[in-house]
Amino acid sequence: MSISEKIAYINKLIWGENPCSFYFSFNGTFNRLQFFGALVTLNFFFNFMAAQDILFLTFICGLTVFYATLAAIQKRCRDIGQKGSVCILIFSAAYPATRYLDYVNEQNIFINETMKKILATFIGLYLLVYLFLQFMPGAKEKEMNLSSPLLKHPKIYFAICVTIFCTACLFYSLS
Repeated sequence: MSISEKIAYINKLIWGENPCSFYFSFNGTFNRLQFFGALVTLNFFFNFMAAQDILFLTFICGLTVFYATLAAIQKRCRDIGQKGSVCILIFSAAYPATRYLDYVNEQNIFINETMKKILATFIGLYLLVYLFLQFMPGAKEKEMNLSSPLLKHPKIYFAICVTIFCTACLFYSLS
């Protein structure tokens, strides 16, 4: 095997064959390496787009990364033999919290200490979920039909989360 074939094989192991189905499909499983590779790639993509400092582009990119990360979490939960509802709920609360804190810090907006503690709690819970998903070994027998009831219709769940996040942003911006 040549060096380029080895690199192509490693890339296939980490990022899959087709990026669209790898990132945006809720079918299949992710092992630990694929889960890590997906999250690194998605966060790099988001940070690169956010650095362009175009609010609309950052918002659209954030929604795209949110959807793809939901798919990655569901695939990883399926790999370890869990439905993943708790992981999905914690991520759904923590992701907007991290993005809101980033925005608050960049704009030098004052928010009260209680709100900062609540947001930090969500982020801490997300880190615990991430560590659990990253280091938990995969199940010997994979159940491909195992899925969180929240993600039975992922597009509807995604729309509900986006609506809640936008409403919360509007509420915080008005107060």
